Amino acid sequence: MNVRKHPRLLAPGAVLAIGSVMVVAVGIGHTWSDALISEIFVVVIALFDFFLAGTKGDVGAIYRRRTDERQREVIMKSSRLAMLVMFALCYGVAFILIALNKNYWQEDVIGSAGGVAFFVGMTIFGVHDEVADSSSRGIMSTEEVKPPM
Repeated sequence: MNVRKHPRLLAPGAVLAIGSVMVVAVGIGHTWSDALISEIFVVVIALFDFFLAGTKGDVGAIYRRRTDERQREVIMKSSRLAMLVMFALCYGVAFILIALNKNYWQEDVIGSAGGVAFFVGMTIFGVHDEVADSSSRGIMSTEEVKPPM
């Protein structure tokens, strides 16, 4: 399957592939009837993604990988919001488990890894001093602003 030839199938295909792996894990760890129910949900979500990719507008363009700069900014802001929500929920669950005197290290590791990955991404993808002029560094710049000549 060529991604450029069928971009609308990329997200539903990923949902089906990852979801099917999850379904096998559910079948092994629980019961195969639970796995069947999980597979039904995976197929419904994949169909939803397929029809969502066919819509006009930001969501359809993002799913078809035909984004402009504004839509890429929507993706970045949405990804940041999702990371912050997951980070907060992981620590919330860890605090609840601490209060119940249960094992909480999994949530702590997940939340910490999310936070560290966010800061590493800021370092990797952020504007660096050697490639930025003072106008692109924003209000946090320590350099003196020089008027254009």
